[in-house]
Amino acid sequence: MKTIAFILAICALSPAQTKPDIHLPSDVRTYEPKNLTPEKADRLANSIQQLIGVGVSFDRVTHLFVIRTSKPEVQDMAEALLKKYDVASPRVELTVYLVRAVLPGQRTTDILPSSTSGPPTSPVPAEIKAAIDEMKGTFNYDRYGLWDSIVLPIKSAGEVQGLLPSSPSAPSVYTVSYNTAGPPSDSGTLSLAEFMFALKFGGIDSHIKSDLTIREGEKLVLGKIRMLNSNTDLFLVLTTKVY
Repeated sequence: MKTIAFILAICALSPAQTKPDIHLPSDVRTYEPKNLTPEKADRLANSIQQLIGVGVSFDRVTHLFVIRTSKPEVQDMAEALLKKYDVASPRVELTVYLVRAVLPGQRTTDILPSSTSGPPTSPVPAEIKAAIDEMKGTFNYDRYGLWDSIVLPIKSAGEVQGLLPSSPSAPSVYTVSYNTAGPPSDSGTLSLAEFMFALKFGGIDSHIKSDLTIREGEKLVLGKIRMLNSNTDLFLVLTTKVY
């Protein structure tokens, strides 16, 4: 048994089991992207080819950029550009705070018909206190309270639906949809095209729709939706965070 084990070990170390090196022609260099999708890789290859006039293409089978030029310095330049733009896309979150504003003399629960109770409201969080303070100086509302907050991971486009805290007999259904104009800039500025917040409550459909640009750390106020026949209005306060 020892002799058989020894022979097997020799076979496992045989040079025939090693993979041969692949030698490319001197005028060909490859680069494997770490973060780019095939679609973005194709666009980047075309852009670099037009920028510096060198043959750059992306092969979807091997998932490699192929640089073709006999000049090593141009190969270095093309590879440096590929590495510069082969970066992970930032992760962006948009938070939508639903703020109810009540005019003087109105009860906080005057948001739904008298046969139902209004949805629960909590104090305004510290993250948007500055925006609420500015609203107090602009509008003639008596009180502000947080109905709910919605956190959305931003993608190229999206639509999210959900239920807000409310009476079971009068559910409140929201829809948030948007198209992005592109990834956030270096300063953390995010542009959303056709942003829309829609709300169904008490048999009524209302919405807020706008193109918007928001910087990281900024509080953007959108509004308003009148809540049925009461003097209670709904505002949106938007914030964004880039990771």
